[in-house]
Amino acid sequence: MKNIILILISCITLSGCSLLPKINFNTDGTTPQEVNKSKVKQTCKGDALFNEAGEMISCSKSSYIYLENYEKKERKYTLKEKIINIFRNFSGSMFWIAIALLIFCPSLLGMIAGRIVEGAFGISRKALNATVKGIQKARKEDKSIDDALSASQDEKIKKFIRKIKEEGNLK
Repeated sequence: MKNIILILISCITLSGCSLLPKINFNTDGTTPQEVNKSKVKQTCKGDALFNEAGEMISCSKSSYIYLENYEKKERKYTLKEKIINIFRNFSGSMFWIAIALLIFCPSLLGMIAGRIVEGAFGISRKALNATVKGIQKARKEDKSIDDALSASQDEKIKKFIRKIKEEGNLK
């Protein structure tokens, strides 16, 4: 039974055609560049003689020829449409990757979201804002930079900066 399951899984994964077709997020060219339609209808009763080009030369009794041709040439994308399609493909692919992460690895998706939130609102952001404010205050009021920084940073930020210094072996 295990061998049958293994064979079935290997047949599905190693076969030439994909289980999922290519998902395309491009916008199609809305109007074709050129459309050619042609119809040829010839009737002849009896025998017909044709030349080398395939045109009917003569006919003895009755015959019937009906040809129909339809050719549509698509226009090429402009540079703007190509760039828009690149972003559409990227955003569409990211959507499916996010769905796959949500199903197969929700903790990774949570970690990524946590890092984004921590970077936007966390202690490192507060430490950066307090340091920038302290430096601006030192420049405007001609104070010493140490006094301005200690005035603008609270105890949590100082502890965070000490931790970064210890991890990076900074003085």
